[in-house]
Amino acid sequence: MANRGGKKKLNVIRIVLIVLVILAGIIVFVLNMSKPEEEVDPDFDITIQTEAGEKSDELDTLENESKAEYPVSELESLDVDVFKDKDWVHYLLIGLDNRKDTFEGGRSDALMIFSVNDKEGRIVLSSMPRDTLVYINGKGYDKVTHTYAYGRAKLLVETIERNFDIDIKHYFTINFAGMEKVVDALGGLEMELTQKESDHMLSFFEVGGTKAGMNTLTGKQALTYCRIRKIDTDFARTERQYKVLMKIYEKVKVMSPIKYPSLITAMYDYFYTDCSVAECIDIAQALMELGADSIENVMLVDENCGTGRKINGAYVYVVNDLEETMKEWRTYMGVIGYTPSEGMVEISNHLKNNY
Repeated sequence: MANRGGKKKLNVIRIVLIVLVILAGIIVFVLNMSKPEEEVDPDFDITIQTEAGEKSDELDTLENESKAEYPVSELESLDVDVFKDKDWVHYLLIGLDNRKDTFEGGRSDALMIFSVNDKEGRIVLSSMPRDTLVYINGKGYDKVTHTYAYGRAKLLVETIERNFDIDIKHYFTINFAGMEKVVDALGGLEMELTQKESDHMLSFFEVGGTKAGMNTLTGKQALTYCRIRKIDTDFARTERQYKVLMKIYEKVKVMSPIKYPSLITAMYDYFYTDCSVAECIDIAQALMELGADSIENVMLVDENCGTGRKINGAYVYVVNDLEETMKEWRTYMGVIGYTPSEGMVEISNHLKNNY
């Protein structure tokens, strides 16, 4: 019986650490401190970083006042009373596409809504493509990936809430340079690559050392794998990001607890969250009780609900019917009685009528 008790305690510890990695910024719980980002006023004139070999994909404001049903100023005055999903708590996970140890000027290259339902014991990760066209307060229509560069987490949270009618409880931000540290601290990740993926990592990103088939990816290679999209689609890129996240999950689940301090130390400088210490503890306890062994993966915006096109020379993904897309997502989540906010309905209508 004593041995069983010891195993149970060890499993509890491992579950807590799994939660820390998946929620990125939850490590502040272990370090006993909260680390929110510095809030800044939006700056729409900055130069946005781009990937190696790419021309700038910055867009001028896409709003055409002559054909807009609601000009920018009027749209921002509409109701933004975000719908509250009963029994669900939503967190925003932000992966920044930075090549340096900084959070400035980077795009939100990976975006996932991490949703927890204590009552039903469900955890859902909902992703969206980085090029999804959204309305940004003060800017107009632009790619969601640019939002963080313009106004950091605060503006990004507001944008997600306004466009997708999702009440975000807290955010967790990781600079992708930090993901390299995490993977290296875990001893690499076992990933299966196609020949196209391996070749593209070398030819486009100039990161070699991989082959078709199984590989033990270093942090740099894993990050490069997450960035691949030229050989297929943004949706395939999002799937790669999810695969890497789950591989990290699997490694932490079986790692020795004595390695936890070094892993946490390696990650800390690359994470931010607006959770207080008490809130981080509450989240960790709630997820620990759920077990976190089964995480559902869905697309908030999938390849069947929109069309990709070039506008002003930049590629964007336009959701054909944003209102219907969010209704379908709520159906998957089991939410009953969803009433879209006025602001989201008008954005949905504007996208349908103008793009």
